[in-house]
Amino acid sequence: MQNLWQVADSPMSTTGGWDLDEELAQMLSTTQGLDPAPPPPSPVRAKPQPRPVHRRRPQPGTRGLPGNPRILTVSVLVTLITLCAVTMLTWSISYSYDQLRAIALLVVSPDLAHWWPLTVYGPWLLAGLSILRASVQRRTARRSWAVMFISSGTAVALCIGQSTGSLLAMVIVGIPPITALVCFRELVGQFSSRPGPKHAADTLNGPKHPKP
Repeated sequence: MQNLWQVADSPMSTTGGWDLDEELAQMLSTTQGLDPAPPPPSPVRAKPQPRPVHRRRPQPGTRGLPGNPRILTVSVLVTLITLCAVTMLTWSISYSYDQLRAIALLVVSPDLAHWWPLTVYGPWLLAGLSILRASVQRRTARRSWAVMFISSGTAVALCIGQSTGSLLAMVIVGIPPITALVCFRELVGQFSSRPGPKHAADTLNGPKHPKP
């Protein structure tokens, strides 16, 4: 009887085999003890964001790089125009100066006649310097232009008054003071710092592309 109770208490099933549930539980516990723990997830590195690119717009005073062919061509043309204007201006004033001195010899002594044309072209030169200064400072110079017109008109009137009376002689002696005035006006236009028309700025700086 005692042997029969020991057989009943053993882990065998009532059908004469082993306990299947207990065996599976032991195998699962053993398998779980052998499996290593999964590694912790690696931290995800954030991608660096690209820095915003700021495109600098060209300033109004900057018209382009020195190596730009257009800027180089414009610089050469401005230089040539300035040289031509100064040359013609100097010749015109010299011619009119000699005419005024010859006119003064008819009335005053030779010593006084040599300096008398300065009474006409002295204010002319001072007004011209004032106009150049006003152009650089972007200011108007109406009074200086008025003085220059009056001086040029006086020179034309004196030169024509002492001509022979023919139309050709009047034109020959009257044109040089007007030529000096025109050349000076072109010279002021080359050194003026006022902004040009819109289409001229677009030609120098290139076409503007629309913003995306």
